[in-house]
Amino acid sequence: MGRRQDHPKYKEFRFDAGSLALNYVATVRHRGSEPRDLLATPEALSEWLVLAGVNRSPIHPSPEEYRNALLLREAIHDAANATALGIPPLFSDIERINRHAAHPNAAPQLSSGSIVWAAPRPVAAALADIARDAVFVIGGGETDRLRMCDEKGCRMLFFDSSPANRRRWCSMSICGNREKVALHRQRGQEDSTV
Repeated sequence: MGRRQDHPKYKEFRFDAGSLALNYVATVRHRGSEPRDLLATPEALSEWLVLAGVNRSPIHPSPEEYRNALLLREAIHDAANATALGIPPLFSDIERINRHAAHPNAAPQLSSGSIVWAAPRPVAAALADIARDAVFVIGGGETDRLRMCDEKGCRMLFFDSSPANRRRWCSMSICGNREKVALHRQRGQEDSTV
């Protein structure tokens, strides 16, 4: 497979939230207005796991594994959102994240002189990586850097790694630019009515 950035779906997914878990949550776009689920099928989940670097090759989730993957995503979203707002996350969300984080990782194995990653339950191992990242993002010492995009239609959660810790938008080139254009138009309309 070529570079993952060259994959047609790579540009549709967001990989700029600052953590694996928050990138996973960002697979629901525009949560503040008209949510669009980019993981609408088990195949889309498998594709995202490869593009995110969690798996090297596609895995095939069962219907139950797929359902659990989406429930984990929403538990991470709700717990991270609560944390960003300074509210304690619900116990049920924390419990779901912890249950997934406890699954064993894939292990490196030798196969014909090369390394392969194997797990008895590959979907559970992939979700464990995401859940463990969520544990550190939500429970780590830098929860003041957990933010929600100021653009009301977006509301994407992200980890602010800027030195000043004052980032307002998920991306300056996307939502930040929309805000600047809207302010410019508003000023233009105000100037024309004066």
